[in-house]
Amino acid sequence: MNRKALAVLSGLLALSAPVACSSQAKSASTPSGQPETPSAARSDMTKTHRPDTAKPSAPVDVKAELDKDRARVTLRFDAPATDVQVNISGVDGLTVKSAPTPVDGASFVAAGESSFDVTFTPGAGRSHLVVAVTGNFRGAHQSKVASFAVGTPSKEQQKSTGTTVTGEDGQRIKVMPSGGGQ
Repeated sequence: MNRKALAVLSGLLALSAPVACSSQAKSASTPSGQPETPSAARSDMTKTHRPDTAKPSAPVDVKAELDKDRARVTLRFDAPATDVQVNISGVDGLTVKSAPTPVDGASFVAAGESSFDVTFTPGAGRSHLVVAVTGNFRGAHQSKVASFAVGTPSKEQQKSTGTTVTGEDGQRIKVMPSGGGQ
């Protein structure tokens, strides 16, 4: 592994340390009142008190029913929303042929739904249709982005360009090359 990859990996590990230290663990004692060992407390915490590390996003569920060159996108709002804008784009060669902003300045009630069709030209191999929803939800400006894979990866896309390692928690981590020389 080169130095840059090690620097990136150690930086990621350093960033994850505050998350591990900021959990809402209960007092470290067993039902019998005896203090737990640190490893027992950590083991219990990871099983039942795992902190939510997901990025906060708009309370909207985004789904897409995909076909070769079209998609039916459905939005379901979990909270009232105003000034909602939906932007459609493509990644990895996918080109959107329909309106790139099918919703602009709309309002929705909680449990409200909106559906629209999107036409596109897929890229070579696997490409992605991206749906970005922004608006005011419960008085706060929030957004949510969803990506939907279209097609099958080409042989070139299937080639691995990084090294896969497994973290202490069993999570797979892909270390990608930095692109620069040493």
